Amino acid sequence: MMIRAILAAILLSGLYQVPIPTLLGLLAFTVVYLFYVYWVFKKWNTHFSGHRTTRRNKNSPSNRKMPPIKTLEENKKLILNNSKHHEQFDTCELLNDVKTMEVTRKENQVIRARAKRTMSLSVKALGHLGEKMTGALLGSLNHVEAAEELDMDHVYVPFFDFLWAHTFIGPFSYMLWKHRTIILRIRQFLWKRGLIKPSECDYEAMCATLLLEQTQAIHYYARTDEGSKLGNIAGFFFANFPWVDNQCNYQVADLFAVDIDLDTKRFVKAKLDDINLNAKETLILLWFNTIAAQHVKLHSMANWGVNVDDALADVNPFFRRSSVVTVMYNFFGYTSFNGFMKTWAAEGLCSPGWAGPNKPFVQSVNHGVKGNVWQHAQILDLVKYSEFINFVVQVRSIFFAEFEKHKKFFPGTDGEAMFVGTILHSLDHTLMDWNLKDALWLDVDDPRFGKMAEVGRVVKVGFVSDVPGLYFHKRFKGSGHPFYEAVYRKAAKINKKLADNMDTCIIK
Repeated sequence: MMIRAILAAILLSGLYQVPIPTLLGLLAFTVVYLFYVYWVFKKWNTHFSGHRTTRRNKNSPSNRKMPPIKTLEENKKLILNNSKHHEQFDTCELLNDVKTMEVTRKENQVIRARAKRTMSLSVKALGHLGEKMTGALLGSLNHVEAAEELDMDHVYVPFFDFLWAHTFIGPFSYMLWKHRTIILRIRQFLWKRGLIKPSECDYEAMCATLLLEQTQAIHYYARTDEGSKLGNIAGFFFANFPWVDNQCNYQVADLFAVDIDLDTKRFVKAKLDDINLNAKETLILLWFNTIAAQHVKLHSMANWGVNVDDALADVNPFFRRSSVVTVMYNFFGYTSFNGFMKTWAAEGLCSPGWAGPNKPFVQSVNHGVKGNVWQHAQILDLVKYSEFINFVVQVRSIFFAEFEKHKKFFPGTDGEAMFVGTILHSLDHTLMDWNLKDALWLDVDDPRFGKMAEVGRVVKVGFVSDVPGLYFHKRFKGSGHPFYEAVYRKAAKINKKLADNMDTCIIK
């Protein structure tokens, strides 16, 4: 029956005039795509249909408000308590030096009021973008209770959105990491045989860069007093730090601490509990934390900054599409990612333990997600030492001022979550790519931390840079959308290079 229907369609559409080879090619493509659609439907049925609810449902984590971030006092208490278990932190000058930031807290209260989401995912009377919208909001979200914790992958999308993403995003993302990991395998093969040599890495400078010029900067804790004999030193402290040992066992250290010189922007020292680290070891830990525990916080928060409701298709289709992309990339990054470990282990890119039943990478990701984010007002200390922080501090205010003006186009959307899932997330990726120029700088032969370097290399080459081949627009710049364009124009005056790389969705 299907063949007869296809032949009838061919005759009716005039395709009988097309050369036979072309016609056969189209027919073959159609058959292959139909099988692909069936495979995608089974995948959707396994992970979405009957397994997830829309954000309108009270059981959806993002139906409730985003979990409140942890206070500065909570973070300080955790760090101080954990440090007491290790003698070498007893003489740390920075541990007890955290200032209260009352002025900044008051400014953030204003910003949070602007970012507050409306109570609905839709409007009664749908207007078109740029027109005055009328009608009261439909109350479909819980505006009282907050979710217990962040969740990276829970938002429901209908099948045709799922299929769209698997047609116009998934294959290009797959080709990116497949192509790049083949090149990585070739380079590793040639390097082991002395046929090539990677460029030199200044590990001490690289450690400072990964702390100052990426979102890991929120781990900044304190700096030495002016005139200190130690110099102008900044301390970055990571309590309950997840890592994976060389037997591919998931571990959690009490405290990981890194000191950098802010004047020279170079590594000074680092400790992981009772282990003193050199810069090369520290780089592995910082990069692994970036990809496994820190960056995933941004992905998770972004789920409160999206709206895939069908009612938005006429009101703000650009935002709805961006939201679908974000939800699907979170699915790719959380649910699908670990499934590739067996492939990479078979290809010699990582050890078999990564693909084992304990799933050490997933455990690290879950640790980062559940750990939430804490207040980091003290990060203002670093504004003059970091291009990234200087830009983000200014653009954050711009974003929320514009969000308040355009909030009617973003029903049910938490502005803070949207800022994190767009500007912060895309710039974190961009800077990860710019900062770590060569994956081979991560030492897979390190006797303590080499296994983390294996996965770190794969992520660097295959999952950090822009996905090629996308037909839809993804940048603030050139979006044609009044909100994104307004933010971009002002951001570009601060730093055009960074502003040009601000994405409207999670698409890498």
